[in-house]
Amino acid sequence: MKCQNNFWPWFSEEEYTRRYERIRAAMRAKNLDCLIVYGIGGYLGTDPGQPNVVYIASFAGFVQTYVVFPIEGEPTLFTTWGNHLKNVKQTTHLRDVRIGGMGQTPLRVADRLKELGLARKRVGIVGAMHWANINLPHDHHLAITGALPAAEFEIVTEWFERLRLVKSEEEMAYMRRAAAMTDAAYDLMVRATRPGVRPCDLYNVVLRAAHGMDGKIPFGHVGRTPMSDPDMSYAHQLALTTPIQMGDVVMTEIAVGWGGYFGKIWGTYFVGEPTPEYEKMFRLGQKTHVALHAAIRPGVKGRDLTRQCLDVIQHGGYKSKTCIFGWSNYNSPPDIRSTSDGVTDGDFTFEKNHCVNVVAWPVNEAETAGIWIGDTSAITEGGIENLHKYPLAEICVVR
Repeated sequence: MKCQNNFWPWFSEEEYTRRYERIRAAMRAKNLDCLIVYGIGGYLGTDPGQPNVVYIASFAGFVQTYVVFPIEGEPTLFTTWGNHLKNVKQTTHLRDVRIGGMGQTPLRVADRLKELGLARKRVGIVGAMHWANINLPHDHHLAITGALPAAEFEIVTEWFERLRLVKSEEEMAYMRRAAAMTDAAYDLMVRATRPGVRPCDLYNVVLRAAHGMDGKIPFGHVGRTPMSDPDMSYAHQLALTTPIQMGDVVMTEIAVGWGGYFGKIWGTYFVGEPTPEYEKMFRLGQKTHVALHAAIRPGVKGRDLTRQCLDVIQHGGYKSKTCIFGWSNYNSPPDIRSTSDGVTDGDFTFEKNHCVNVVAWPVNEAETAGIWIGDTSAITEGGIENLHKYPLAEICVVR
């Protein structure tokens, strides 16, 4: 069957085969006979989210979705609404697609496990997102485990998401396309910025650009504050209607995706020349960004980046919120954040084809002023590659 959608363009059959074989090998090592994979909602954009479901099904349904993934045999996708069934079958590459029903899906998932002869086996529950600590809704968990009292269940969301961290070459092609789309949308947004334009107008520029390229967005953070009296060091997740003025700094976190894989730019630019304080923060961010890119490579651990995260910014008289986050199919490990004297997630080890956000982020002590310079990068054989081409590490002034 030919792929007929631009939400999740299909990978090759060879890619899905390799993916499923890798998951099943890990299941055998963990003594799991089946996975129940759950997805719900998303962020505040036009992509449905549910990355763990999408990884198997190249699909995510309205509100929530289930996939039953046995160690042998075909996966089964459950969609909530019966009226959606035909379209779901046109969208996913999975062949076994069933109606769950508004309130019955958990019980139908349990029935499918019984059909597979797994009522007394070990079942892993893969929740919606480990980053947000979302596994199964409580009533769903009770319904499924209550219908299968002899089965042994284990929450394995984090384990499953770590299986997704190292990207295949086909996935890397999606990441490069997503980064290029993000560059294009970001460039249009910057060009549209001038006094009198509202941050919500800039969000709409990104939205139109993304959809014009057959992309989707998970969110679009856009914020502005006067450099003379700032009150923002993190871009607003909901873009406001207060017009941009001369003398503002604009901070954005813009992501555009292709097939559930996203680029992301953490950008800062100025409406009029930056004040001395903002120029100083930007220069500190530039140096920190360069230092991190020089230091990250396969085998490096999170704790090895402590000095790069902290020293330049702290010695410059500012607080460092510099971070390195996993980013491709939404948030994932690592979660390396600066503290006053170290970093979190110090044991994380970088590997080739990990995809991450590298964000240099100086702020003042009160966190009322700050800038960030952040990209989406891929770990390579000998270092790290910024997947974006937009020159976000240069001072950008619009008028």
